[in-house]
Amino acid sequence: MELPGSTYLYTLATLAVTFVGFSALVIILRQTLGGEMSRLDILITRIFIQLGFIVAAGSMLPPLLALFPWPPAFIWRVSSLAAAVSSFLFAVTYPSRRQAASGAPTPFVIWIDVLIVLSFALLLICNGIGLGFTPGAGPFAAALTGILFLSGFAYLQALNILLRPHLSRLSQAHSATHTAHH
Repeated sequence: MELPGSTYLYTLATLAVTFVGFSALVIILRQTLGGEMSRLDILITRIFIQLGFIVAAGSMLPPLLALFPWPPAFIWRVSSLAAAVSSFLFAVTYPSRRQAASGAPTPFVIWIDVLIVLSFALLLICNGIGLGFTPGAGPFAAALTGILFLSGFAYLQALNILLRPHLSRLSQAHSATHTAHH
């Protein structure tokens, strides 16, 4: 018997792995534009890979556990608590890792992202211990989907910041070429 929500989780895992591959392209794009990868650039790339793998692994855990003769409530509890721990650890360590890589205080907007990831970890904890509702696929899938969506949004913000100096340089070079032709 297939666990309810498995098809959705397989799709979510596929999207997360695709996101991981796409986010790794920032390394190639940055180097193609002639930029050196700073410690912060490497960390930012790594965090999107980590978040994608948290979602992919979390999505695959319930179908894996369903291969054993355990009741669905147990599977959702274990899966939720495992995903909660990895999400929580990621969120609480990210600000200090970012500060160490950049040498600057963590920006306010990053703290908002951290709080959002922590709220998804809290939802997973509630699902894992059955606080407020019966453990199930809905809260589990919602939390992992939220983490992936937040990751995608944050990736676009980071991409804009990482590429801004290079795009500005390219724009200036294009303007100079355009002016030279006229």
